[in-house]
Amino acid sequence: MLSRISLPLARAARTPARTFASSASIAKDKQRLVILGSGWGGYNLARKADKSLYDVTVISPNSYFSFTPFLASTCVGTLEFRCATEPVRRLKHVSYAQGWAHSVDIAERCVRVVPALPPLHPDEGGSSASTVASGSSGAERHAPASPGDAYTLPFDKLVIATGCRSASFGTPGVKEHAHFLKDVREARAIRFALLENLEMASEPGISDAERRRLLSMRVVGGGPTGVEFAAELHDFVTQDVYRLYPHLRGLVRITLYDLAPGILQSFDHSLRAYAERKFARQGVEVRGNSRIVSVSKEYLEIAPKDGDGEPERVPYGLLVWNTGLQANPFIEALPGLDKDPKTKSLKVDPHLRVCDTSGTPLDGIFAIGDNATPNDGHRLPATAQVASQMAGHMAKTLKLVGRGARIENTPAFRWKDHGSMVFIGDYRAMVDRSKSRDDGPRARLSGFVAWIVWRSYYATLAMGWRNKILIPVYWTLALFFGRDVTNF
Repeated sequence: MLSRISLPLARAARTPARTFASSASIAKDKQRLVILGSGWGGYNLARKADKSLYDVTVISPNSYFSFTPFLASTCVGTLEFRCATEPVRRLKHVSYAQGWAHSVDIAERCVRVVPALPPLHPDEGGSSASTVASGSSGAERHAPASPGDAYTLPFDKLVIATGCRSASFGTPGVKEHAHFLKDVREARAIRFALLENLEMASEPGISDAERRRLLSMRVVGGGPTGVEFAAELHDFVTQDVYRLYPHLRGLVRITLYDLAPGILQSFDHSLRAYAERKFARQGVEVRGNSRIVSVSKEYLEIAPKDGDGEPERVPYGLLVWNTGLQANPFIEALPGLDKDPKTKSLKVDPHLRVCDTSGTPLDGIFAIGDNATPNDGHRLPATAQVASQMAGHMAKTLKLVGRGARIENTPAFRWKDHGSMVFIGDYRAMVDRSKSRDDGPRARLSGFVAWIVWRSYYATLAMGWRNKILIPVYWTLALFFGRDVTNF
């Protein structure tokens, strides 16, 4: 049995150990449940965990939950950023600490946490006064604390829900020049860059070639995120940009690239064909079989399809990269655990317990969401749907265990595929339930009715009542008054 998972702490020996003090008093009959992450898995578990049995603490560098289906809408002003977030501190009877998990000590049942905040006791030289850039908007924040400022957080049950990060697959220049779309901060950076490009393209002394480059919007990745962003961008351009910037009419170019022959490969073939026809009519160019080999500040290079010759150089003004996910550094660095050889995610047993390299489940250590893979070899899609179902199952399991049941006697996790939805622009969407066991007679739906279903479902899925009210309000404002183009 694995007894210890520990990562080296650079300055731990020089810094006295500190223990996180929960803002809520811990009852003697409660167990300490620590959740790492505030995404679809971590946030939902924190909401649903039985607070009468567990003292719940969430550890995350983000003090909010990002509602990812609405991030593309926030990039163009269809919704405001607050509509796509829920504060962790609004959860009742849940403590929160803003930081990164740095190491886990199973023998001592504790987590070492590095604050995602300026250090309380900066080194000589005033590191607390230093700043680092926060996105392309030019906003700045204090440099975060170092591993030497880590503190100790004890636990009885630990749930790892740190999720994954956007993958660049080692393509040179992507991390430096492309925008990802997985968090509300990244959506804000995209919005800033998009509106800035429109203003620069409106400068009187700019050349035609530079104007065309600034108005060339490239989206890499033909999955649901890339498709929805391209669709939102198209609607923004045709409904608002050309109205507010009449001198730019007809100049914006939106291109969607994917390594596969087409887009939305996880959808039914008839729906894929419908989406591609719709994009063609809208003027969104889809370029399949495109392998991006490098990215610079002003252009990307695409490998020739026949494999011979020089890469094609394509200029861009905005590049949004959505090619998939990869394990985050914390998961990659955890030693002694069984991990999927492809995704590097943690292997879990049917009760979502993390397994060591011998395949033995660890007592009281669980993993859910994108960073968890069933140890039976059946990989689950890295989607919000899977993470949410894992969180709901985890909450029920912990409730049974908290009341005295043996975890081996609790139900095993079974994922139920409820289908997929995607927005494709111009008041149109697609719903695909063809792979669902209970798909019924309307397994495939497309067009305006599917758009109503898409909006209705996600509006009701919003976590808090504040956003359940605000989201329809902002949709209505955008419909009648247009999207806001204020840049700040």
